[in-house]
Amino acid sequence: MTELEEKTIRSEISELKEEVREQGRKIDGIQGRISADLKDARERMTKHIDDFEKDRKKKMQEIKYIGVEFDPNGVKQGQDKVNDALKCGFEPIRDFETAKGIVMVLGLWGDHERTD
Repeated sequence: MTELEEKTIRSEISELKEEVREQGRKIDGIQGRISADLKDARERMTKHIDDFEKDRKKKMQEIKYIGVEFDPNGVKQGQDKVNDALKCGFEPIRDFETAKGIVMVLGLWGDHERTD
C-alpha cells in the first residue's frame, strides 16, 4: 500500500470517526428529549389519576332545578337565582330548553367516604 493510499484511508477513518461522534451527539439529544417527554407524560398521568381519585370521593349533597324564563322579569329573577346558587358552591350539571326558557340543573358536591 502506498503512502498516499494510507493517508487517504486515515483521512476516511477520521471522517468516519467524526461522523460517528456527531451521530452520537444527535442520539444523546434525542434521548434527552424522549426522557423529558416521558417525565412530562408521567407527571400528567399522575395528576390525572390523582384528580380522578379525588373526584371519586365526591358525593352530590344537594340538587337544584332553577327555571329561567325568557321574558324581561323572568330572566332577571332566574339569573339572580342561578348566580346565588353558584355563589353557594353549586355547579352546573346541565340545562334543558323549555318553551319559555331553560331549566338549569345545579349540584352541590361534598367529600365523603365511599360505602360501595
